[in-house]
Amino acid sequence: MTFQKFIDFRTYRILQVLTSFLFLLVWFFANDGLAFWDDYTYLNFANQINQGSFEITNNHFTSRIGLLYPVSWIIELFGINAYTITIFPMLCGLILLNLFFWIGDRAGHWIGLLGGLFLLADYHTITFVTHLFPEIPIALGVFGALLCYDVVNRKEGDYRLLALLSALLLFGAFLIKTSIFIAVPLFAFLLINDFRRRKNKGFWYISVSLLAFFFLLHGFWYKELFGDFFYRFNNISDNHEATVKTFFDKESLTIIKRLTYLPFLGFLKGGFFIPLGFALPAFLTLKKNDWSLDKPEKLWPIAGLLIIASWWFISTNWKYYSPMPVDTRHITFIIPVMILSGAYFWSDHKWFNKLKSSALKWVFVTGLLAIPAYKIIKSKDRNFEVLNELITNEFVRNNSKEKVITDGLVSYGYPYFYSFTETKDEYVWWVEMDFDQVALGNYLLINEAYLNERYEEPGYLSLLRNSIGSKGWRLEPIQEGRVTLYRIVE
Repeated sequence: MTFQKFIDFRTYRILQVLTSFLFLLVWFFANDGLAFWDDYTYLNFANQINQGSFEITNNHFTSRIGLLYPVSWIIELFGINAYTITIFPMLCGLILLNLFFWIGDRAGHWIGLLGGLFLLADYHTITFVTHLFPEIPIALGVFGALLCYDVVNRKEGDYRLLALLSALLLFGAFLIKTSIFIAVPLFAFLLINDFRRRKNKGFWYISVSLLAFFFLLHGFWYKELFGDFFYRFNNISDNHEATVKTFFDKESLTIIKRLTYLPFLGFLKGGFFIPLGFALPAFLTLKKNDWSLDKPEKLWPIAGLLIIASWWFISTNWKYYSPMPVDTRHITFIIPVMILSGAYFWSDHKWFNKLKSSALKWVFVTGLLAIPAYKIIKSKDRNFEVLNELITNEFVRNNSKEKVITDGLVSYGYPYFYSFTETKDEYVWWVEMDFDQVALGNYLLINEAYLNERYEEPGYLSLLRNSIGSKGWRLEPIQEGRVTLYRIVE
């Protein structure tokens, strides 16, 4: 594949800066606050690091130090708010974006521009750069390691330095989340293929040796601390809980569905089908000879297919078979790989050449940019800013001790609003509370956007209202609107 230049490098660089700026704007305006889910858990542990109270426990999130420590350093410098806690995933996403343009410098401008545009407009990417989740840092680790290999395979860089960088990226991803093992079959294939064709051996000797050293160091550290070399893996296995998303606890027929057609249904959710559809022609047109990787650009569709196949069948538990949930969040890291696969394919296709010279290209661009526009518009739907302001004004700045009955998310994540300082206030989830413990003067805080049908929160809220009314009490509105606050009075 030959380099295709269609604009001068100065204009290309301006477009790169413009796309990066748009990325930052989307990150800022699409931020809808904490989900009070995994993100709050990570934030709590990162804050504990700064307070000197953090320790690794049987909560396997505490082992994700590759995410916790960078976040702790950032919030130590800039404080805690909905934006500072997402700086780390945002920076990882911004690096990914600019790597596409760097690839475009070497392989063709359209590859860089298509890659940058699709990443800017990707629904998953926007979601996970605006929340404190590990998905985008892992995506950078996998994509970066593959890019190191790609440069070596093209004989365009020092294999020793790139082997070191590749090993560091993969180990860093491992320190963030063990789902990086989904990529192991891919790298095993690349190693075996290279030894079969007698290429890139130096790269593999160094990178595999370093990864083995890092893994041993990691295991012996846990051995010293907990007496178990595989403590992290056993911890995950021993604390594997059954949920509606797990499959190890389901009947055989459900597992068969998971291994056959359920993943296809999962691909239709959360916009995952867009990068998948973009890459699909590259996947489907792979030939037998392409798997030898004599054409370096074929690395990316091969990588995409092997990651999907691995995710399809891999187990989340090493003691018994437990297929991964079909939620595509767990393979978000494949999205940059799919985007680059599609960029290589389409930039060299006759249909794309026709599109470039047609006014339809602006319809295409507008359609993609509608995705971040949609995320920005919907960012207010969860009422986070209203909730933050209400809790701050009514409770944080009020020194009296109050009891607040509320939903599961707020009852779990309320320390965020107090900047993780001690408070006398008590927050209780109405699903788990004994209604006989409700007293006059208690507050009822309702954010409709947070109510979860899975935990029957609307139903329990209705029961709570009936219980209050049956005692001859009433709910006195303190604030009404998108977030409602009542006080229980006679």
